[in-house]
Amino acid sequence: MDYIWYGLVIAGAIWSSAKVIQMTVPHLSMSDLDRVLVDGLITMIRVTILIALASAIWVPVGVMVGLRPRVTQLVQPLAQFLAAFPANLLFPIAVVLIVRYSLSPNVWLSPLMILGTQWYILFNVIAGASAFPGDFREAALTFHIRGWKWWHEVMLPAIFPYYVTGAITASGGAWNASVVSEAVSWGRTNLAAKGLGAYIAEMTATGNFPRLALGIAVMSMFVILTNRLLWRPLYVLAENRTRLG
Repeated sequence: MDYIWYGLVIAGAIWSSAKVIQMTVPHLSMSDLDRVLVDGLITMIRVTILIALASAIWVPVGVMVGLRPRVTQLVQPLAQFLAAFPANLLFPIAVVLIVRYSLSPNVWLSPLMILGTQWYILFNVIAGASAFPGDFREAALTFHIRGWKWWHEVMLPAIFPYYVTGAITASGGAWNASVVSEAVSWGRTNLAAKGLGAYIAEMTATGNFPRLALGIAVMSMFVILTNRLLWRPLYVLAENRTRLG
């Protein structure tokens, strides 16, 4: 019975994909594909930079919090709340500041993509540091392992599986958030940064289904390729070589 359901699902997916292709391809040109690919690369660069910056900030903070149980009890629920907080409530403030100080939307709309997802890095790193065995900490102190050596040889390998989990979630969330973060409106003020999220938002607003479908398909392709080429190898590395015990 399960095989029948799987077969029906696969057949339905193939049929739906064929219908979408039939409805969209005749209305598209190579210039549409070129634009979407370029926009996708721009958004991918944004996501990569934002994840790197969030990691540089929240990994040290998460470790310092996670190694202190009392602080963890206070900070971890706060981080989980911030992860669930609707970041788009802050978008009007960003629009006002960008317009007031004549800032570039291509730069200053970018942080909006990571506002709600960066916290996944923080509370996953906190969880990893909290799970770090006390015996290992004592051994590091006994052998006077401090500074960069302590980070490189002790703590970073210990929290790496947790960090990868948080970074994967944050990355996927940033891609999704790009649709509402690269094109922001407040009142009569509309700001847009060049990128795939802004492209999808534009095609949604104009009701251009063929280009909307193309944008969604290309975004899915970028996300899948990133997961396969970057996050999956890192996750396998974390599982096989850096997990404690």
